[in-house]
Amino acid sequence: MKNPHLIRRAVDHVTRNRYRYVTLAFAFLLCKCGVEKVGGWEASKLECNTTNLPAEALPGVGPLRIAFLTDLHNSPAQFNKVVEVLRHKKPDLIIFGGDLVNADQRFRRTRWAVNSFRELTGIAPTFAILGNHDYEKLEQVERVLSTAGVKLLRNEAINWQTPSGTRLRIVGLGDWNEGDEAPQRCLLKNGEDTTPVLLLSHDPESRWGLRDYDWDIMLSGHNHGGQIGIPFTDVYLSFRSSMPAGLYSFEGNRQVFVSRGVGSVMGMRFFCPPELNIIELGTSPVRRTELPQSQP
Repeated sequence: MKNPHLIRRAVDHVTRNRYRYVTLAFAFLLCKCGVEKVGGWEASKLECNTTNLPAEALPGVGPLRIAFLTDLHNSPAQFNKVVEVLRHKKPDLIIFGGDLVNADQRFRRTRWAVNSFRELTGIAPTFAILGNHDYEKLEQVERVLSTAGVKLLRNEAINWQTPSGTRLRIVGLGDWNEGDEAPQRCLLKNGEDTTPVLLLSHDPESRWGLRDYDWDIMLSGHNHGGQIGIPFTDVYLSFRSSMPAGLYSFEGNRQVFVSRGVGSVMGMRFFCPPELNIIELGTSPVRRTELPQSQP
């Protein structure tokens, strides 16, 4: 049997200090609401960032403007902003890097997604790959893309004629986290061809299994920049990748570009705003992040 004296002492302690506990609880809720408010405000923003690459990044392709968006995560408002920006940017090519949906949220009344993707296809040829979240709603995601006229590349390659009349090989892989990637079906081995290759793979960590294949630039997302950045720097915190966001060199002349993404998980970001990316080929290069070339 519990000691009644101990129970009485505990009740008396809580009674005497009830105002302190109420104050602490109120302060906690206030801080929580403040964090959610600030994080939600940051997650609702959208930057349009341009990365300039030299012409030799995709040899022989000529001047080319690529719009890259990824990780929408069921965000109609963010998608509307993307469409509005791209109407003015007039890219030659649009790439969607996967994760249209959130795996743990319902995806219904998908007209917003169909309409926005249709808008994109009216601006420029649009290609897409799947992200890990998309496999939870695979039938719906595939239907949305097909209905909107977006070409889904799932372990598939397509030869696309650039505005300058040259050929660019665009290769889209299945998601690495889901074990769906099959590079042997759509990529050639190193040295087998000289056609420039733009590789689409949702998670940049997939790069380690693609060393023996021929590709020039990889476009990825998935990491969201960790959704947390260090204030007043371009440093982003991710505990699952050495490439949280930005442009990176990989094994010689290859380059991996990782976007922070358009949407967010849990609806919050801190010093790591969502972004739409414009990649300009044939202009001055920007500084790239050099990383160790050994697999962790």
